[in-house]
Amino acid sequence: MVKAYAGVVGVLFLLLGVIGFFMKELFGMIHFDLTHNIIHLVFGAIGIAAMRTDDNAVRFAKSIGVLYVALGLLGMVSPNMFGLMHMENAENVIHLIIGVIGLYLGFTAAQTIQTIKLKSKMN
Repeated sequence: MVKAYAGVVGVLFLLLGVIGFFMKELFGMIHFDLTHNIIHLVFGAIGIAAMRTDDNAVRFAKSIGVLYVALGLLGMVSPNMFGLMHMENAENVIHLIIGVIGLYLGFTAAQTIQTIKLKSKMN
């Protein structure tokens, strides 16, 4: 499941990164700028690369989880991200959702993988 998360989030981010170069906003709720586009493209590529192994997918999910929960909360506190980029409420909610799912999948998958590895060592 964590590999699927890395792949889906990776593809989603890549799409958003590309779309952002052609549109200024999506559905009137998600606004794009150069910073957003670059971040989406980089994280998209990392997500797709991470989905190849369980360990990389777990690291990606945990990292995106921490980063995007922090980004969502920071966006609610400072919508202009201290002058770096503007964040809409819808974007903050989306960031929180992606982040919470990443944390959940990353930590539960890590625990499951560790349990499987321990069982295989015992046999």
